[in-house]
Amino acid sequence: MLREDVCRYEQHGDFPYFISSNEGKETIVMLHAAFADYTLFHEQVSFLQENYQLILINLPGHGAGASVKSKVTMRDIPAVISRILADHRIEACHLLGVSLGSLIAQAFADRYPEQTQSVIIVGGYSIHKANKRIKKEQQAEALKWIGYILFSMTKFKQYVLRVSCSTERGRTLFEQGIRHFKRRSFEAMGGMGSFFTDRWKPMPYPMLLIVGEHDRELIHEALSLLHQLEPHSQLVTIPGAGHCANADVPEAFNQVIADYLSTITLSPSAGIRT
Repeated sequence: MLREDVCRYEQHGDFPYFISSNEGKETIVMLHAAFADYTLFHEQVSFLQENYQLILINLPGHGAGASVKSKVTMRDIPAVISRILADHRIEACHLLGVSLGSLIAQAFADRYPEQTQSVIIVGGYSIHKANKRIKKEQQAEALKWIGYILFSMTKFKQYVLRVSCSTERGRTLFEQGIRHFKRRSFEAMGGMGSFFTDRWKPMPYPMLLIVGEHDRELIHEALSLLHQLEPHSQLVTIPGAGHCANADVPEAFNQVIADYLSTITLSPSAGIRT
């Protein structure tokens, strides 16, 4: 079971999050895709909560509490995660990020390597290397969003659902979160540019790269190239899944996650993970 808790983050005020009650077990921090919320991980929570301590947050501007004004923005989330871990005396964690969530996961690992056990990227790309083409495409996508948003938030949400999930099961999960997303929610999404830093050396943590079979070709290319550049990475394609593979085909996705995490152990020195 998940319970709601609150992180008191400096002058920015309280930031709510959800945590399971498996104190002392390895921890997975789950970061959802843009416009969804933490319920996107419903199938992962039910599958993993017995063996892991889980921490889930609604990213700024997202979720049922999005209408509540907060000074916390995307830029702050890596520091918020670090504070949550410290509050619960958690030494290190695995980070599971989908799309936008995968960028935040990498930013956390970049700033807090000592608290990072592994990073799982789903439908994302690197914030450090080989990302110029996909960043340019994302900028073009953002312009498309503006066109939809100015015309109709309903049309915008329909478009996001269509490109985010390839199965009705996935779209149903995604819709639970996107219903709470408002025009004003975009105000809380600032600061993402600060995550991008050029680093061409291999990352000091293991990475699992997951892409849905029906995700965009550009995502397939980006993760394939990242896999070639990161010797401590594994690349898995989930058949039948789209961009949010965890929601589209949860059984196959969950098994991939379980198999991968069973191979990752934290060294006593909290240095390189194997």
